[in-house]
Amino acid sequence: MNKKELAGKIQFTDVNPDRTREGIVRHLEACMELGVQAAMISPCWVPLAKEMLQGTGIKIATTVNFPQATDTPEMKAAVIPLLARMGADEFDFPPNPAFLLSGMQDAYAEEIALVVRVAHDHGLVVKAMLEFGYLKDRGMKIDAVRLSSQAGVDWAKNSSGWGKGGSPATVEDIALLKEYVIPPCRVKASGKVNSMAKALAILESGAELIGTSSAREILLGGEGSKDNY
Repeated sequence: MNKKELAGKIQFTDVNPDRTREGIVRHLEACMELGVQAAMISPCWVPLAKEMLQGTGIKIATTVNFPQATDTPEMKAAVIPLLARMGADEFDFPPNPAFLLSGMQDAYAEEIALVVRVAHDHGLVVKAMLEFGYLKDRGMKIDAVRLSSQAGVDWAKNSSGWGKGGSPATVEDIALLKEYVIPPCRVKASGKVNSMAKALAILESGAELIGTSSAREILLGGEGSKDNY
């Protein structure tokens, strides 16, 4: 895989809450320079990204209820039409892990299905951040993958890469996702993918997209900071 092909599988991420407008401008310029698949940014910067990325082919990706995950399903769904009007192409969101941990599988699946339905009605691609770091065992991870893909998400993702739930992407977890995801749902990886070697290993294990704040380091053959996500 050459660098251009690898860049086409990276969603270059900067969702730091203290990132200034100037910092986001630099991030979007870097996305264009590197030729990544998408710029992942916080919702407040979507209009700026729409303006700057127009005509580049780079997707505008953002988040819903990140990182908390505990808004009601209706609250999560309510913001989606606004994101569409602002110019987002897709979003990542965390289904409520407390539902799954409580044995409330129906509520977990129903939340995801509602978010998917509203998103698809507005032309947006949906990626579910399954926050494997919260889930107690392999069986619970499998349940999350199956329930989310059955509910119609376009992409299932091991985690956000943030906080307790945002566990680092591992070859084992991505292989689990690939094994149990139900097509046409596809696999995205996030969490400490910070070098070309790790990116290639994660792709080999079944991911088709990588979310990372280390895109430049990956594509230049270096290694991103351990503090990157």
